[in-house]
Amino acid sequence: MSAVAGAGRDRLGVWNWEKHGEQVAAGEDWLVTDAERAAAGRETVTGRFLALLPGNRERAARQYADGGLPDGEDLVRVWCPRDIPALQARIGDDTVTAWTEDDVLHVLWRGEATMAALSSGIQLPLWPVDGAAGLWEASVRVRRLDEALITLMITVTGDSDTMLGRPVGEPLVFRGPGAPAAPPLVPLAGEVQEHVIESAALGAARGVTVYLPPGAGDGEPLPGCVLADGQSVHSFALTLEAAILAGTTPPVILVGVHNASVHDSEGRPTSDLRSLEYLPQRRSRRFGAHLAFVTREVVPWAAGCFPLGRQPWTAAGFSSGAAWAIAAAQRRPDVFGSVAALSGAMVPRRITRDSRQVRHYLAAGTLEPGFRRGTGEWAARLDRAGMAYAHHEWVGGHDSWWWHQQLPAALGWLLAAG
Repeated sequence: MSAVAGAGRDRLGVWNWEKHGEQVAAGEDWLVTDAERAAAGRETVTGRFLALLPGNRERAARQYADGGLPDGEDLVRVWCPRDIPALQARIGDDTVTAWTEDDVLHVLWRGEATMAALSSGIQLPLWPVDGAAGLWEASVRVRRLDEALITLMITVTGDSDTMLGRPVGEPLVFRGPGAPAAPPLVPLAGEVQEHVIESAALGAARGVTVYLPPGAGDGEPLPGCVLADGQSVHSFALTLEAAILAGTTPPVILVGVHNASVHDSEGRPTSDLRSLEYLPQRRSRRFGAHLAFVTREVVPWAAGCFPLGRQPWTAAGFSSGAAWAIAAAQRRPDVFGSVAALSGAMVPRRITRDSRQVRHYLAAGTLEPGFRRGTGEWAARLDRAGMAYAHHEWVGGHDSWWWHQQLPAALGWLLAAG
């Protein structure tokens, strides 16, 4: 919860919730640091985590002994007592390592932290290894582990950090023997351009990154796709262009509208404007202002600068950006005729009358339960309304690797149908 959205609530409060069979400690406001809580004489997230750890280990040990997954669950935390010399031999000189034992994935990290966690493909706290200072571990039983591809990013927090954590080191990618292979990537033949637009709707300047595929402007005008979190266009351009050159996705111009995240000099977040602009459930004026910026300023600007056709645009995004893409097409189906929503959780409760011709490509991972549930709920609403949609799931989590593979597939389906 952001400082703005949490007005009137106890910003220093700490709570816990169940995730994958574990009680996970969290702060009421993720922008508040444990140092601030301690200075106010309040319980810290780290203190709650340590208090919950014995009970979490006991439950995880029972789950390990049971040898299976609870009904309806695709991932659960497990634990067994550790042989420290064996762990030290396993990690060797590395900082992070992962290995499998039947359907259990083990992760081991070496580093100094007040708290540490897995993020990206699996999002769970790391547990300190008793008797081995600086070693942290996590073990999870995963359904269809052989098919899984999971990015394992380590994040750490210190006394002066927010509970969001900061990444350390390079991510480790676990790929099961039956997981899809990464498409070959070649140097970009298209063009990526950086622009800044002075926005009347936002009352400030905002960055826009544009990808133009090879040969843009040499033939017929191309369709356009607005991508939330537009700073990511550089990486999406690589997988999108590979699909275009392979003939599985039609040429498309990607217009990435940057998000409103604000960070301090050390890269730590200082506001949550991104959520206010992307999630209409926050009932924020910022959502309306951002939507007006995109539809009234960015889209006309792009139409005047690039070889775009007259057909409706695609709204695309991942995570909260997926929620924005769905909501944008619900409110402005005259602008957005299709949606590519990847790992969207906060979806509308109803379909607007004017948006029933909007086509949707929806996808989420089996290991991101909240996002999977939200995506499935929206697919079910579209199905009951008789609307055109595709709904896919991958064996993985809240993972940028999958988003990069799924966006070209989404545009291939949506634009071919168009």
